[in-house]
Formats: sequence, C-alpha cells, structure tokens
Amino acid sequence: MMHTFYQILFTLYSWALFVVLWLLSILTAVILSIDTREKENVFNAIERFFSRISFKLLGMKVEIQGIENIPRDEPVIFISNHQSMMDIKLSLAFIPTNFSFISKDTVFHVPILGAYMTVSGHIPIQRTDDRKSYATLLTAIKKLSSRKSLVVFPEGTRSEDGKLGEFKRGISLIILKSGRRVVPMAIYGSNQFMPKRGWLSNPEKRYVRISFGKPLSFDGSRTDREYTIQVTNILQEEVSKLLHA
Repeated sequence: MMHTFYQILFTLYSWALFVVLWLLSILTAVILSIDTREKENVFNAIERFFSRISFKLLGMKVEIQGIENIPRDEPVIFISNHQSMMDIKLSLAFIPTNFSFISKDTVFHVPILGAYMTVSGHIPIQRTDDRKSYATLLTAIKKLSSRKSLVVFPEGTRSEDGKLGEFKRGISLIILKSGRRVVPMAIYGSNQFMPKRGWLSNPEKRYVRISFGKPLSFDGSRTDREYTIQVTNILQEEVSKLLHA
C-alpha cells in the first residue's frame, strides 16, 4: 500500500515537473527566438537544456554509450527503438545536435503542444493516407537537405514489453532518397520507469542506457522493394545489437 502511494506521488511529481519545465522552455525559446530566422535551432537548443534539467531533478541515471559515433559536421538520420513516452524527452536531452521528429499528425492538433511541435520543426505524418505519408517523406528529406538531422522510431508505436518490434519499410525510402547516413540508436530501461500500459511510474527503476552505433551508409541509387526490405532489416538488426549489448 505504501509503495503504491509512493508511486502515485512520484508520478504526479514527474508529470508536474515535465509540464512546468516544458512550458518554461517554450516561454524561454519564444523570447530568445524573437527577430531570428533560426527559430527551430533556438527551440531545439532550449528543449535540450530543459530536458536535461528534468532528468536531473527526477534523479534519473542516464548512461550514454557511443556518443563519439555521432557525426558533428553533417545531418544524419537517427533510427531508434521506442519503449516509452519518455523516449522523446530522452532524445531531446541527450542527442547533441538539432533534429526533427516524425510524429503522428494527431499530436499537432493538440492546443499549445501542436503549435510548439510546428515551431520546433517537427514533422506530422498521417499513416492512414499513403499520399500524405509520401508528402511527409518529402518534407523529411527537405529537412535533411537544410542540414537538420532527423529522429525516427521505425516501429511506429511503443513496445509493450521492451522487445524490439518490426520496423516499417517507409524509413528506408527516407534514407535512400535523402542520401544521408544513418546512426542506429537504442534506448534501454525507459519502459521500466514509464511503461506503456498503466499510468504509474516506477521510481525504483530510474536507470536508462542510450547507445549510439557507428554511422551506416546505403546505396541511394536503389529504391526497389528488395533493397528497401534489405535496408530495413539491416537497421533493425543494428538497433537490436545495441539494445542487447
């Protein structure tokens, strides 16, 4: 009983902390981005700063592996597994470069959050409409051409049990058409702290490991079905290796 009460208090504290610091980050970013064309970069930098503060105040122990594998002089595509809602904040906090997410379009319809996602340069996708999904593909490629990286969760949804799900093949088209290198990424432990099912967090499990693999290159002259399946399988295997390392 006492443990459940502690979980409830810690969960309320966690959400309150995330929301307050998120609102503060928006206010700070709005002020600092006045009269600048680099609004997305300002918002990204402020997001990173306040997200790191959030995890410090939560008492999270976050271990980073392979940070040296991230190229600093080119935009790349980060490909990660997806275990928890917290993965987005973890990416914002510990990927040391500016980037855009590809996220469900419904998120962009939420008041305040939707406006924030748009100004920050994140990209909506409507998975039920192939033509609109293709438009998302073109937007993502444009972001990469403007020297901004991209973070994608190719499973399309959070894992129920922390195991790696099947990757969607669409990610291979973004990679091949953009010609950008790929950095595999794996997040371990976020689902133990904040599981997909249930609303209570587990304060006794405040350890997360984020691993980055070496950049991968693919043949951009090929976009046939056989090759896109091969690329997708390679990506899934690389993320799986990092997850179980």
